[in-house]
Amino acid sequence: MPKRIAKKLRVVSKSKGQSRSAFIASLIEKEAENARWEKIYKKGEETAKKFKITSEEDIDRILHASE
Repeated sequence: MPKRIAKKLRVVSKSKGQSRSAFIASLIEKEAENARWEKIYKKGEETAKKFKITSEEDIDRILHASE
């Protein structure tokens, strides 16, 4: 790891009250969670396009279409 990055890691992890390992682990967890949400949003966009959903009214129409 470059020295300047290692120094930033020490400073930031210390300011958060975490060890370097704990801080890196928390960053990895956050990235994994962000990736999961990106996948969910993408699937939502694909579904909205497929069903021509552009508003909450469209969702209501689809949910109540069989009534």
